[in-house]
Amino acid sequence: MGELGFIRSVLDDMAIFVRSKYAMRDGLRIETKREANDLLTEVDLAVQEEIVARIRKAYPDDAIFAEEAGMSGPPTNRDARTWLIDPIDGTQNFVRGLFPAFGISLAFAVGGRPVAGGVAVPGKGELYLAEQGGGAFRNGERIRVSELDAIGSARAEVDFSGPWDREEILERFGRLMVEIGQVRCHCAAVIGLCSIATGDMDAYVHVALNAYDYAAAMLIVEEAGGKVTRLNGDPIHLFDDGRGVLGSNSVLHANLIEVISRGR
Repeated sequence: MGELGFIRSVLDDMAIFVRSKYAMRDGLRIETKREANDLLTEVDLAVQEEIVARIRKAYPDDAIFAEEAGMSGPPTNRDARTWLIDPIDGTQNFVRGLFPAFGISLAFAVGGRPVAGGVAVPGKGELYLAEQGGGAFRNGERIRVSELDAIGSARAEVDFSGPWDREEILERFGRLMVEIGQVRCHCAAVIGLCSIATGDMDAYVHVALNAYDYAAAMLIVEEAGGKVTRLNGDPIHLFDDGRGVLGSNSVLHANLIEVISRGR
């Protein structure tokens, strides 16, 4: 079925599972990782375990880079065929139920670049898919970024992350938050980036993402006509040890880099 068909099949199944668990989230086992705001649930682990098992059956020679269960080390060959998994991006939203802004992310990369990817948003019944050179789609309908070119009218997702990143976020994005038209924060990278791909948002910034957080959504944005780079505009290799991510509708990209460079 090819990598994109595999991604679609896996995410369809995992979305059903996660949606059922979300309905029963009050009874879930929840742990913390780095500190009290960094959560891990039994659903994160179950989803990752199932996706890993399916990859190993279908593509036994490929590398896997995933958020949980000690699989967050980059592949030895950083240009190798690699699958990137974030079982639930936006775990805080999943646990608290504030709004259904959480997603399941699965990407396939070669040469440090995503070439196929998908994001399922179980709470909204949405499936985003993209393949290099093939466009980006939401539930089968093609999507495109906005054409907005004025920072003063733009909507930016400034991901405020956890307390461990907050000082740097305020320092680096303070000027942006003053000059941008509107500021939003879904606290889920895949939601923020996919919102650029649909034209609902115009930009997304974060100071410290891991490749599994954004690989699939990065490709979705690019195939929808947008652009995703490091905060200074450098191109991204998924395993280049870079941290910051800037996504935009591409029209605003140069201006956003300039504003970010001025910091707070």
